[in-house]
Amino acid sequence: MSCASPQDPRATVKVSNPNTRDGSFAVKIHYLDADGFEMVRTRAPVFAPAGGTGTYRVRVTTAGVVDHIARCVVEPRAAWIGY
Repeated sequence: MSCASPQDPRATVKVSNPNTRDGSFAVKIHYLDADGFEMVRTRAPVFAPAGGTGTYRVRVTTAGVVDHIARCVVEPRAAWIGY
């Protein structure tokens, strides 16, 4: 995963799907400032093929936030939301 920054305001996440069928998963990303304060969070569906990996790039659209992001935290489990 890569975090959003002023140079690239998009975070990149990968979702591994260990299941035997394709699916979409709800990925949650928390964007923190240097003090660990959560500035914004995103939740996005990411498609991953059966036994494979899906990659998603999500843009931080909240004005001024990207300049203060120190790190991103992705929740380790993404809930299955369908096909």
